[in-house]
Amino acid sequence: MTKQTRLLALLVLLSMAGAANAAGKKEQMNILFMMSDDHAVQSIGCFGTIFEKYNPTPNLDQLAAEGVTFVNTFVNNSICSPSRAAFLTGKYSHNNGVRAWEEFDGSQQTFPKLLQKAGYHTVLIGKWHLKSDPTGFDEWMILPGQGDYFDPTFLDAKHDEKNPIQKKGYVAEIITRMAKDAIRNREKNKPLAIFVHHKSVHIPFLCDPRDKEWLKDETLPEPATLRDDWKGRPAIVTANNKVPNIEMLHKRFDENGIKEKGKKRYADSAEKGMEIQERNTYRYQYYLKSYLRTARSIDRSMGELMQVLKDEKIDNKTTVVYTSDQGFYLGEHGMSDKRWAYEESVRTPLIIKHPYALKGIKVEALAMNIDLAPTLLLLSHIKIPSDMQGRHLVSFLAGMEPKAWRDHVYYRYYDSHGYNIPQHQAVRTQTHKLIYFPLADRYELFDLKADPVEMKNLADNPEQRELLEKMKKKLVAAKKEAGDKDEDIYPIKR
Repeated sequence: MTKQTRLLALLVLLSMAGAANAAGKKEQMNILFMMSDDHAVQSIGCFGTIFEKYNPTPNLDQLAAEGVTFVNTFVNNSICSPSRAAFLTGKYSHNNGVRAWEEFDGSQQTFPKLLQKAGYHTVLIGKWHLKSDPTGFDEWMILPGQGDYFDPTFLDAKHDEKNPIQKKGYVAEIITRMAKDAIRNREKNKPLAIFVHHKSVHIPFLCDPRDKEWLKDETLPEPATLRDDWKGRPAIVTANNKVPNIEMLHKRFDENGIKEKGKKRYADSAEKGMEIQERNTYRYQYYLKSYLRTARSIDRSMGELMQVLKDEKIDNKTTVVYTSDQGFYLGEHGMSDKRWAYEESVRTPLIIKHPYALKGIKVEALAMNIDLAPTLLLLSHIKIPSDMQGRHLVSFLAGMEPKAWRDHVYYRYYDSHGYNIPQHQAVRTQTHKLIYFPLADRYELFDLKADPVEMKNLADNPEQRELLEKMKKKLVAAKKEAGDKDEDIYPIKR
């Protein structure tokens, strides 16, 4: 693709998308924004996955073929509430007030509020998980807390937790159905911005009954790091009081199943007579298949909503975004969950389809969840507030990287009470990552080109002293650039 072609695409994107209608008013694109929970990049086909032959995400892959895939997108804080607050505000945790479990201050500026002010009809359906009531939405129907997978209850402006609305069925199917109705019944004289937030794939993994037999007779590949011994990286070993392994991974998964359903969700009898390695293989297969089956409902939802846009003849007038609140471990390094600053946790999927953007391109540049707010504002011809810390991604939709684009992402995790995970900070560049654990005053340093799966901590290697000092300075500078004035060890109450 020539530079002239990319420049033309950018000009078209910024001008035709807001071309004046017959009344001389700029037409604003509708917005379909879908966010899932804990959807791992490594489980999505268009990002490259060891599960590709099983075709886990055909509809998301089709969205990527019609849009732009940001393959290096990172969250600023890998836990549900802080990540959601970051995407709403375009700000880091220390500036939006949600570092861990705090209630989101709904009076502050958010990009849905700015869309609403600019004439959009804004709708929110699904998981909210920010404790306070949603603001900036003309209509909202949310799951209380984490919500339930089956026969879930919902809250709206007229119903509180003492008087919820219960709907029968599977949660993803219900959310999708409500979203389809909202698109069909939208206010035709206003652009629509609909936010579809799925509960899936949050643990415990409970799938749509339509998917319970999928992968039944398959043996899925294991990640190469599943049986990592964590040599030279003591933070996780200390947090778990042992090296993470398949049994721990499965135990946590099963305990969450007990919490949700009141009984164990795997057959103990199936393990009788098994040798330890055979049992571990069995448990991992059960864990992974449960995850992928639950994630399938997200992909189905995207396919159904894209079809509704076509049926309503507004697919060429709608910006579609897919993302997750953060990543997730699928057994890599013997781990489940997220929170840590390692790759599987901090990477998150991001796909943007815009009628005037280029199709089927992949962007390697470093993007962040705080970039979504300014991006959608600019695409809607709304001025980006000066206090938003994210940067818009519009140029990338035309195949162009802006000058002086960021060369690092800054990460910070505050909640040392959750799962006994220590507070830590990190800076990641295209080639290296440094993680600092202030409570232990220890560093972990990785060369992501030579060691993309983060097995070799270089921080204690005398030959890497110069690189370590360089990355320490990079972390200090990144923290300053983000305006993070919190002490290294921050007191979080839960």
